[in-house]
Amino acid sequence: MSSAVPGGSPPPSFTFLMVVLLAGQSVGTMGTTMIPAVAPRVAETYGIPSALVGYQISLLACAMVFALAFGSKFNRRWGSTRMQQIGLALVATGGLIAVLPHVAFFFLASIALGLGYGTLTPSASNLLLRFTPAERRNLIFSIKQAGVPLGGIGAALITPVVAVHFGWQWALIANSLVLYALVFVLGRGRPHWDDDIDPKAPIGGNPFGGVLDIWRHPVLRLLGLSGGCFVVVQFGITTFTVILFNEELGWGLIAAGLVLTASQVGGVAGRVFWGWLADHIGNAFRSMVILAVVMVVAALACGLLTPRWPMFAACLLFFVFGSTASGWNGAFLAEIARIVPPAQISPMTGGALIYVNTGKAIGPIACANVFLLTGDYTLTFALLALPATFGLWCVWKAERLLARASG
Repeated sequence: MSSAVPGGSPPPSFTFLMVVLLAGQSVGTMGTTMIPAVAPRVAETYGIPSALVGYQISLLACAMVFALAFGSKFNRRWGSTRMQQIGLALVATGGLIAVLPHVAFFFLASIALGLGYGTLTPSASNLLLRFTPAERRNLIFSIKQAGVPLGGIGAALITPVVAVHFGWQWALIANSLVLYALVFVLGRGRPHWDDDIDPKAPIGGNPFGGVLDIWRHPVLRLLGLSGGCFVVVQFGITTFTVILFNEELGWGLIAAGLVLTASQVGGVAGRVFWGWLADHIGNAFRSMVILAVVMVVAALACGLLTPRWPMFAACLLFFVFGSTASGWNGAFLAEIARIVPPAQISPMTGGALIYVNTGKAIGPIACANVFLLTGDYTLTFALLALPATFGLWCVWKAERLLARASG
């Protein structure tokens, strides 16, 4: 950790850094996933089909791609902590825009949410790589990324209850207030964590340079493509689970939210477990191969869902499904940070995440269109096995390339 600022307070601990980054990731994720958690109520408010929430998520992902392409270079110029603050403030503002009483604001909010959320991971990766011991990198990155399913748990548990008793808008308002508080808390550590700022660092050039650099590197290209495939599954679950169980299987909104919660709890457990496994066996790609096999099987099992399934069985299936669909991110980010030069961590992470968010932009629209064509959400979920299988091939091929290079 950096030394104390002259005349100021001693630097915050690494634990404080981890806690505040995890909190930002968790509450920021809640801000982007509360709407899918109550999609039927939101659709009822605005008089639109529930499946169109998939388009809202895709618009959010497009804004994330823009933020990743144009904003990753700002970490060096303004500081990673400052970019965290800007990102959290934008997500908070997007949540407040979303509750304004017109459907146009509902979609406009997605732009602010995506721009803000897109700044969080590259800046956090830059901070963590500077202060995390190398032997704990996969685990620490996975713990921080566990904030994504943790935020999903909060959204799945809290938002349906608030929606039923008070209205879904109040959940977004409360979440935004917490985000603004985190912006203030981050200010305590900024003088210590942003001591690597270079005011003359270039912010011009090709905004998609990181994307091209990833593509030129065979292993990172496969890694980026696998992330783009796995995120289709991840956000298929996040966006459509409540709709599947509420509208197709006839479960109540809170019961459907509990299944979504199970998937997000699985995501938390999965991110820690798969990150630990990657460190334990010393091979992140082999860990992701095992993960992808389980993901494919779980997706196919969704085709067997019927209204007669007991709650326990549905929650167990989605716990396993979520543990894989959300479990790859930590090892994915840690492997990028390990392979690329230190000065390129932020732009290359941003470049890899553009591949991921391209999948995030395409996936919800693809799922929505599959449903609109077939009228069957169970079939839509079973077909998530297709991107999962391609992702499996990508990580298997990448592992073979690494083994050949080291052998």
